[in-house]
Amino acid sequence: MPETCWGPVCEWIHVLSQWLKIHLLPFAPLITPIVATAAGAIAIYSIHVTRSVARKRGAVDFFLETGMDKGMVDAYAAFQVALSAWEKHDASGKPVEFFLREENGAYTAYYKDITSYLNIYELVAVGIKNKVFDHEVCYNFWSDALVRHTDKTRKLIEHEVASEGGLAAYLELRKLSIEWKRRLQSGKRNRGKKLRSKGLLPKPVPAAGQNLARPSQETIVANPLPPITPDSPPVTYAETPQQNSRHEADSTRQW
Repeated sequence: MPETCWGPVCEWIHVLSQWLKIHLLPFAPLITPIVATAAGAIAIYSIHVTRSVARKRGAVDFFLETGMDKGMVDAYAAFQVALSAWEKHDASGKPVEFFLREENGAYTAYYKDITSYLNIYELVAVGIKNKVFDHEVCYNFWSDALVRHTDKTRKLIEHEVASEGGLAAYLELRKLSIEWKRRLQSGKRNRGKKLRSKGLLPKPVPAAGQNLARPSQETIVANPLPPITPDSPPVTYAETPQQNSRHEADSTRQW
């Protein structure tokens, strides 16, 4: 130790330097790549966060425009009027072609208004697929409206697919609608269970004369089931929750 060092502070510094030289110096070649790797990981994560924020901001800006821009508001109002006319036409049992075209063969104004707004939904679906819009933001804001309107205009979309547009017509919209419909159904079941467990939703109330409690063994013995004969009607069984879930999934398959 140099003669100029004085006191316990210099002594501890000398001891620490010797400990570092003995224990850490052999690992010096590894410290540099470790630090570089950590810095690279932080940079990659920063880029990921920046892109995620940009996608969320893009989705929010788009939805603000749809709600505040006069052209978009007018397009939505025209879509609602056309959708109401389509529901009446569909309920009357008339062919789809009568709603699509005028007598001179031109497309009707109602059909143009519906397809124009469906094109906006298709644009959102394409933006989500290509990661331009944030999926969760779009789902939380537009999932109910997109699924409901897609279901109501299903026959028109199917006609577009079968005639001029082909399989590519509203492809991303159809796929996104199926995905979100399943997610909405699953979310409603899960929310119902959570709310009932917290006492925020009432439990099912039995109908008059109906007892939801499991019968005791004495009741089962005292009231045996009638014997099954060749003339007996077929026996039906209540579906399990798994069967119900499977049937709901079947109803949301690809068109």
